Amino acid sequence: MVQSLLRTQLDRNGAPPTLVVSGELDVASGPALEHAVARVLDGQGEEFRLDLSALVFMDSTGARSLVRVHRRLESIGRHLVLVSPTPPVRRVIELLGLDAVIDIRE
Repeated sequence: MVQSLLRTQLDRNGAPPTLVVSGELDVASGPALEHAVARVLDGQGEEFRLDLSALVFMDSTGARSLVRVHRRLESIGRHLVLVSPTPPVRRVIELLGLDAVIDIRE
């Protein structure tokens, strides 16, 4: 079994809650991110943040997981915000046009 190179940690020290994502987001780790988000959703609030400042790699399949998370949050009336994506991750987001769909903040 291959160990996932993705790590997540929930930061509830501020509002809204922020899931800090580190490592690599790709075909192998995308489901782990989706599961982590589903596990920490409490159904309260409007905004949910993913802090991508420690995410060093993301490919198009990882971006697809972000889209799935975005859709899931929208379906329950929440809003996804991507916080501080690293330059390589931001590049993938922009190349795929996801910055027109998902809110990105520094």
